[in-house]
Amino acid sequence: MSILIDEELDLDKIILEAEQLVERRKPESLALVQRAMSLALQTNNPRHIAYANYILAFYYCLVANDYDQSIELCNKALKDVDEEDISGVVYKIYMALGNSYQLQGDVFSAYDNYLKGLKLLETREELNSREKGFAGSFYYNVSLLLIAEQNSTAEQYLLKAIDIYKELGNGWKLSKSYIAYAGVLENREEFAGAIEYLFKALEIDQQLNDPYSIALSKANLCILHLRIDKPTEALSFLNDSLTYFGDNHMVYETAKTKLILGETLFAIGRCKEGIDELIAAEELFHKLENKKDLSEIYKTLGGLFSKIGDFEKAWEYLHKHNDSLKYFFNIERERAVTRARKEFETEQRDKETLLLKTKNEEIQVYVRKLEVSNNELKQFAHVASHDLREPLRMVNSYMDLLKRSLGGSITDEQKEFIGFAINGAKRMDHLIIDLLRLAKVDSNPRIANIKLRNIFNEIALNLDTLIKGRNALIIVPEHLPELMADRTQILLLLQNLIANGIKYNTSFQPVIKIKCAIRKNSFEISVADNGIGIAEQYRTKVFEIFQRIDVTKDSSGSGIGLTIAKKIVDSMGGVIRIEDNKPAGSIFVISLPPTIIKDPDQDNEKA
Repeated sequence: MSILIDEELDLDKIILEAEQLVERRKPESLALVQRAMSLALQTNNPRHIAYANYILAFYYCLVANDYDQSIELCNKALKDVDEEDISGVVYKIYMALGNSYQLQGDVFSAYDNYLKGLKLLETREELNSREKGFAGSFYYNVSLLLIAEQNSTAEQYLLKAIDIYKELGNGWKLSKSYIAYAGVLENREEFAGAIEYLFKALEIDQQLNDPYSIALSKANLCILHLRIDKPTEALSFLNDSLTYFGDNHMVYETAKTKLILGETLFAIGRCKEGIDELIAAEELFHKLENKKDLSEIYKTLGGLFSKIGDFEKAWEYLHKHNDSLKYFFNIERERAVTRARKEFETEQRDKETLLLKTKNEEIQVYVRKLEVSNNELKQFAHVASHDLREPLRMVNSYMDLLKRSLGGSITDEQKEFIGFAINGAKRMDHLIIDLLRLAKVDSNPRIANIKLRNIFNEIALNLDTLIKGRNALIIVPEHLPELMADRTQILLLLQNLIANGIKYNTSFQPVIKIKCAIRKNSFEISVADNGIGIAEQYRTKVFEIFQRIDVTKDSSGSGIGLTIAKKIVDSMGGVIRIEDNKPAGSIFVISLPPTIIKDPDQDNEKA
């Protein structure tokens, strides 16, 4: 374990040293970068490998000027780490990506990645000195992009960067920030102030004895003196810069300096030399695939060729400039469409979230109302099963007492009236019992393994008096499956259908035939009778509560039996329907989900 800890500390130290050298465009940084990659591969830790890929990408960007390779390495590194984790390397990867896109001339992608990195750091409650340094760099780089676009918000970002570098005592980056601030003042045409800040930067660079920074400050002093029509003084600052950048193979800086040199030479009358330098800069930017600076060179060369009367070349370069503007316009248009689409999608998601929240709140209110309603129904069921039935029992008792008290003096008419009262009380009692059964169908079903054979045996016992009284015959298959269901509900369902088939039957011998079938997507139970039948126009109505089709005076019932049957089938996710049973009667077909079968027997009827 101690070896791994030592290696991690060593890796962090090496990468920190490599970062500092890469920032200064030092070619000798390559050895440290390679050492970091070697150590990372040894640990086989995704974060370490991502860290090593980042510093290698940073090297390819600022030293080797291979921006495509840098971007590829950065994207690879992002896949190896959690983008929300800023404790390690993610914000640094965004820095390298932003630098690569910026130097390639893709301003939009550069800006996007700088802001991503900055957002990660700004979410931290407290930053250490290294993280503060990166935050300053993000502010600084964003300001450079905004300065180029002459955006007024550039100064705000830059002042934040300056404050951070002063706090950290980082003279090297403070110098670069002064150079950038000179650009802000230049855009406001405050040239004296801009030159003053450039000399402040140069003074810091000379104190640090940093040749790269000195070259950079002098190149910018050249630009400012060219802007105030002092080309000779501008040229005096430029030669040292061009020599340093060229000797150290800094392609981007060399190209930018040649661009400035070309304009300066043209301004002092050395037109051919100036154009040659600009064409050389064009070739370097082509090599770097830097479309932004190429566009600037096209515009500059078009204007210079026009001044010397070479209108054919002027038209050629201005046409190239126009094409480059179309390219950037198309890029911006695509980005605008993408932004608009994302904003629309975000707005739609927000609306859906709000709607869902509102619906959830409505559902919660509805659930609470249902709970109250269910409690009230339970209380009603208790009252119905006790308090409502008690007066009916009293009616029966007092009618019986009245009948006995009258004794032999009771008339036939009085007997009939007493019979009506007793029968009415009994029917009301049965109606209350059926209503209770209907209310309890969905109330906490107890799913268990039940044998269908036992269910039919119990039904036969329950209906023994009815079956014997009507000389009925019930035919049940020899082999029946086991089901996973609520035993009471299955019993009530089938008993209601069988009882109806016997009661509503004028045949000499009512016959009830049961069939079971395992079909492709369902398990079917059918109950066929040879009774009075149900006309097609009534086959939906009979399942509604209190709906009866009376065809005989002797038929009895509350009109709830089939309603209970349908509710039981619905609660099990099934369907019940009625078919004709030729030559007479009805068939009740119940289709239930196949998952209800516990252990289907191979001897069952199949279809």
